[in-house]
Amino acid sequence: MSSLESNNQPTDSIQSQQAKDFFVVGIGASAGGLHPLEEIFEHIPSDSGAAFVVVQHLSPDFKSLMKELLGRKTRMEIYRVEDGMELQPNSIYLIPPGQNLVVKNRCLQLYKQNRQTQKPNFPIDLFFKSLATDCGEKAIAVVLSGTGSDGSHGLRLIYESGGLSIVQDPNTAQFDGMPVSAVGTGVVDYVLPPVEISRLIYQCLTTSIKARDCLSNLEVSTDSFKIQQIINIIARHEQIDFSHYKPSTLSRRVNRRCLILRCENLDDYINRLQAFPQEREFLRNDLLISVTAFFRDTPAWEYLETNIIPSLLQAAKPGEELRFWVTACATGQEAYSLAILLDEAISKLGKYVKIKIFATDIDRVALEKATNGIYPETITIGLWTKKSVRVNNPRTIL
Repeated sequence: MSSLESNNQPTDSIQSQQAKDFFVVGIGASAGGLHPLEEIFEHIPSDSGAAFVVVQHLSPDFKSLMKELLGRKTRMEIYRVEDGMELQPNSIYLIPPGQNLVVKNRCLQLYKQNRQTQKPNFPIDLFFKSLATDCGEKAIAVVLSGTGSDGSHGLRLIYESGGLSIVQDPNTAQFDGMPVSAVGTGVVDYVLPPVEISRLIYQCLTTSIKARDCLSNLEVSTDSFKIQQIINIIARHEQIDFSHYKPSTLSRRVNRRCLILRCENLDDYINRLQAFPQEREFLRNDLLISVTAFFRDTPAWEYLETNIIPSLLQAAKPGEELRFWVTACATGQEAYSLAILLDEAISKLGKYVKIKIFATDIDRVALEKATNGIYPETITIGLWTKKSVRVNNPRTIL
């Protein structure tokens, strides 16, 4: 191999990586979703640089004409997804009937829906979950017209991963169930009519390139100094010190706000942060990341269930009260998960033990949701069957 070839090898590798470093826009739609989909793709330029994946609720008994209908509105290539298909920019991918869809390493994977079970299927949530994991900050999730709550759980994961979430204005939706449920999560960045959604997506895609190029030119010391400025502003006005957060987390959340506001550099964002109290509140809430799930981090819960809880209950004296403290409880799922495990263990042991669980968080909005203890039916997505049964049939109330 010549020295010239050797020197070119890393460059080719970098270019290959950059070629895959594009945004992926996941769009969830159900009843009444055709018209907003047509409006969105009619107004998005065909050179946006993003890949678009449409996940619709489709009847497995009828052929979908979505490809032909959308083809009248856009010059982008449109594909009916086949298993293993690799995503490409400036292209639209449509889920086939009777299938669930996920993305992994920028490739699409299909799984046949189980029609033999009475358990609801949530294809939008399933795709959004994989989108959050695979694309992180390069993910944009959109929820359009439809009934039910599919998409709401996935939006939380998109938010947690640093992606953007957009919902059709319920007032413009033929069926507002999905948009209303999505807005109710409290993690939605924008609520807009379809035409405005298309314009926003394109602006975010083009602005993110400018912002990324500008921010990448900052020296590390300068970047760190500006992040510290932002931390000081929040500490002074919001009385919360984020200085012990991981630098990567802080940078990711700040860059997310820059993208939402279409700021082209950190100086621009700092000026906005100093001038607008509402933006300080938005950033504070973003940094708190009040997103969680039932039985999250499965190995930890399995260890508690097998090794910790039984020994604690066995050692408890008659009439003794065991107290548990769940810190940073967010919207409460971890506290309720602990309550479910304790209740099951006590029933299995056949021993009366008094239990008290304390759950705390500095996010008051999240605490209110935890206190209400009301969650959407999509909470079992991603749980193994044993845990799904438990969450669907909890017997313990805090």
